[in-house]
Amino acid sequence: MARQITPDQEIWVMTAEGAELTGYNRQYVEKLAQKNWRLPEDERLIKTRFRSRRYEMWLPDLLHYIDEIGYGPHQDKNK
Repeated sequence: MARQITPDQEIWVMTAEGAELTGYNRQYVEKLAQKNWRLPEDERLIKTRFRSRRYEMWLPDLLHYIDEIGYGPHQDKNK
């Protein structure tokens, strides 16, 4: 996955799309969005917005979270 995103691009992804792009479980990304949504806007690690009863996350922040803060998706133990 290419992680080169220019700052002028506005890239909002829904939690299902974010999970697919990052390899995380959809429920995990949804819970991450909910936790960020509850924080004051200036304290959020990932920009989050709530539209049409769904969460959207700012893709550059989500990728930064995964690279720097997150633990990453679990690998298949049978491989």
